[in-house]
Amino acid sequence: MSDLEDRLTDLRPLPAPTDLWDRVTKRPGSFRVAIATRKLPGRLVSLPKDALLWASAAGLLLTLYVILASTPEVAPAGPAAAAAFPQEPSTEVLEKLRAYPHKILCESNRDGNWELYLVGMDGSAAVNVTKTPDVDELYPKASPDGSRVCFAADEGKPDARVRNLYVMNLDGTDRRKVADNSREPCWNADGTAIAYLRAEFDKFTFSDFATKGIYIYDLKIGQTREHPNNSKIHHLYTLNWSPDGKWFVATVHGGMGFKHGILAIEAEGAGVYDLGLGGCRPDLSHDGKQITWGHGDFAVGVADLDLSAKPPKATNIRNVVESKDPMETYHTDWSPDGKFIAFSFGPKFKGKNLKGLLPEFPGVEAPGWNVCVADVSQKNKFAILTTDGKSNKEPDWVRR
Repeated sequence: MSDLEDRLTDLRPLPAPTDLWDRVTKRPGSFRVAIATRKLPGRLVSLPKDALLWASAAGLLLTLYVILASTPEVAPAGPAAAAAFPQEPSTEVLEKLRAYPHKILCESNRDGNWELYLVGMDGSAAVNVTKTPDVDELYPKASPDGSRVCFAADEGKPDARVRNLYVMNLDGTDRRKVADNSREPCWNADGTAIAYLRAEFDKFTFSDFATKGIYIYDLKIGQTREHPNNSKIHHLYTLNWSPDGKWFVATVHGGMGFKHGILAIEAEGAGVYDLGLGGCRPDLSHDGKQITWGHGDFAVGVADLDLSAKPPKATNIRNVVESKDPMETYHTDWSPDGKFIAFSFGPKFKGKNLKGLLPEFPGVEAPGWNVCVADVSQKNKFAILTTDGKSNKEPDWVRR
């Protein structure tokens, strides 16, 4: 998570300009109240002093209005994108992918509605696998065998919106609800259970870390159980389940005694360990021996992971991809054979959007963002799979 996200989470903004004016005029002790109640002395007004006072007030109001009322601007994606990497996208990686059997699922907003798309490596058109114009599907996670996908779905009218979890076959059939008011799902190794995070509040929010507790849904019997240490688990996001079933790995933000970090959490116990990785949104390799994550806003990090150590530790930390401001790298995901990492790549928003709607959040517009694939064996060797920039993000590999 970026420094901007850290600052935004402490703010509770109101729409401008109406609420801005209410805040300035109605808050006790506000400037306007002070002026309205001030008794002027029986003498001529001191023009320089009062003019300076009014000018300062006008400047304050203008500054607040700009901060609260401005909408995010997208950083230019043309020359800036071309210069973001030390070199051009790799035709070598693209040729390797042409014969690669696996595919990628991602969320995308191509016509005003979020859908899940299946992207092949051969350059063929992406396929919409959800096709629901009245529901926004997000955050796809393919089952270990590639036959099914679990995902989040934002449903309902804006004033009664809720994010629920579903599972379905990859072709869109047999769609079933997993949980209400929940998010950030992941699979166990044999595809028989889905772990997820319950939303912290009943009211809808885009903030991915607004969660409380880990829950496990058994697909065979249709029942849900809680993590044994749930009373102490909150503000996690990007949940992963280790192949041996013994660990969860996730980002924490402002919770569980941590300001921000990537944690290893015992699946059946109370142990919680900071892996010491700067950044967020981790993903475990299919053998559980490596981890990738967003190493800040502009790099894809990779490290060796030993969850059997006491405490668990990440070593040999390095970057596979390094970008430059303003082009960000997020949502990393290991390929089934560990040879490639998929990631989202696109421009950050300029200025401060006080609603917290940052492009890396699931379901938030990300103009200019595309799905890329990097060769893990070489630095900054990558291919760009999607090219329309229509909020293509949250990639997840599908085994074929």
